[in-house]
Amino acid sequence: MPDILMDLRAYLKSKAAITSLIGTGDAARIYLHDAKEGAVLPFIILEIFEGESNEHLNGVSGIASNRIQIDCYGVTGTAAYNLAEAVRLAPLQMFRGTMNSSSRVVNVTSNVSYRRGFDPPVAGSAQKRYWVSRDYIVMYTEATS
Repeated sequence: MPDILMDLRAYLKSKAAITSLIGTGDAARIYLHDAKEGAVLPFIILEIFEGESNEHLNGVSGIASNRIQIDCYGVTGTAAYNLAEAVRLAPLQMFRGTMNSSSRVVNVTSNVSYRRGFDPPVAGSAQKRYWVSRDYIVMYTEATS
């Protein structure tokens, strides 16, 4: 069965408004859970959190959901925000359909707005990393047997 996080990553890599900012193909700077050390800005970090695997009286319903946090980093607050908006408008918010030709997505919602901030410079650098973070609830089909 498809992995919704990996399919989301592949989906975002297929959107020109995003890849024009973070690179394409294997060079696209979309990381899972944490960026690699020394990653060039801008980049995206995807992290998946618990959700639900729904049931009904006869068994597993085949509908599941997870919360996925998407953190967009940039050299300025504006750059991070613009990348986050490119993700949201990919379209991701309100997306319905097949994602990366394997996951069947019922709906993607973002029931809260975004958070923004910065990471202090690392030792030996004066450069802050600015970020914009947004959570999405992805509802999708899963195997029933």
